[in-house]
Amino acid sequence: MVGKGKDLTLEFDYRTSVDGTYPVVLVSYEIVCDQGNDADTLPALRSFLTYTASDAGQKPLSSIHYAPLPGSVTAEVRKVVSTLR
Repeated sequence: MVGKGKDLTLEFDYRTSVDGTYPVVLVSYEIVCDQGNDADTLPALRSFLTYTASDAGQKPLSSIHYAPLPGSVTAEVRKVVSTLR
């Protein structure tokens, strides 16, 4: 990660040197505010992010040709999600 504090920005090396593999060509992001979120929608936001950063949320990704996040990244996401206001 190259972000600081609650900024979980990642830096990717899109090159690959492993035979028979393809480089990562598309990355999906979830961008949320760490404060000032609507109190009515905050529980749904936290729930969505908590699930997508959980083992259960990451497990099916390979079967639909997405690369799961490393455990170190999902752990950081879960920490930050709990602080959203």
